[in-house]
Amino acid sequence: MSQPIETSDRVSVLHLLAGSDAGGLSKYVYDICCALHERGHRVAVAGERGAWHWLFEKAPFPWIDVPLKGSPLKLWKSARILRDYINRQPVNVLHTHYRRATLVARALQYHRKLPILYSVHLSHITIAGPRRWFSDFGDHTHCAATEAKFWLMQDARVPAKRISYIPHGIDPQKFQPATNAQRLVARASLNLKPDDRVAIYVGRLDTPKNERWVVDVAEAARHRVPNLKILIVGEGPHESQVRKRIADDNLADRVFLLGHRDPIPIYQAADALLLPSAREGFSLVCAEAMAVGVPVLRTRTSGTAELIHEDVTGRAVPIDHDAFVHAGVEMLALPDHRLRQMGAAASQHVRTHFTFERQLDQTLALYRRLATIRGNGR
Repeated sequence: MSQPIETSDRVSVLHLLAGSDAGGLSKYVYDICCALHERGHRVAVAGERGAWHWLFEKAPFPWIDVPLKGSPLKLWKSARILRDYINRQPVNVLHTHYRRATLVARALQYHRKLPILYSVHLSHITIAGPRRWFSDFGDHTHCAATEAKFWLMQDARVPAKRISYIPHGIDPQKFQPATNAQRLVARASLNLKPDDRVAIYVGRLDTPKNERWVVDVAEAARHRVPNLKILIVGEGPHESQVRKRIADDNLADRVFLLGHRDPIPIYQAADALLLPSAREGFSLVCAEAMAVGVPVLRTRTSGTAELIHEDVTGRAVPIDHDAFVHAGVEMLALPDHRLRQMGAAASQHVRTHFTFERQLDQTLALYRRLATIRGNGR
């Protein structure tokens, strides 16, 4: 139970999402808001209802329905609804998570000079040409990876003094290192054999995740790793394409689509996590799996420098299909003891350096610092 805090120490933060869509962004906002609420701060989230709205329906903080995915007229309506909210409920910081949400936040600044914090959840996006006019990174920008910070400075032209680097973190109590007994139980629950080589993919089946590269690993490893089983956990618009590919290439005994479910038993059953994304902001899934003791093969996207120590906690390759598939086969063909060794190092690394408590403390400190300045101070 958190200790009561003085009223003067409280912050009030309004998060602006496009919507409560599936994925790590919704989870990031939900977890941060729950923890701040538990500490006695005021939080609220605004956006359209999406596939993961069930997450926010049970939240101890308010959700504000606004059409942040709509036309300019709907964005104007969103600004009007949110202006009414901040007139009733004091707000210190506007925390935005999409560029169009930042445009709405700018409209709110005409009414009240609140600072805007923008979080980069997917770096290395296209901002050339006309897109640059609509790429507003707030009065201050938060990023979770060093690669994202360099991109913000070099491509987005955000001054270093306006960027705060705060990596994501995991709850070490929730994501405990898996024991051998837990591993066997998790595999039995998934109809896997104790001696299967189990690789997992956890995430959206959507651009830019390159989830089909995981299926290509299964095909390429057919003879080298005959006992390979790949579990794909997640949903998205590419699901029918992935399902068809599995059927067309007779991979139904090697690749399994599990939909959305609790990832912890999946992590406990796994020998390795495959993450072939073209872009990432950090990859909380990667940190969670590593905390449980799963080594990772990932493309060199944002978050790689923080999490992957080559051949120690996992492996990283360029964002290239053939390089990823080749590395996937090589890694999954490693002997058990080598994968266990990497998994143990991965768990120790994440649990030492990337905890949610540290992330929360740094985020709260940033909110408090921003709350002392007026908005639009760019």
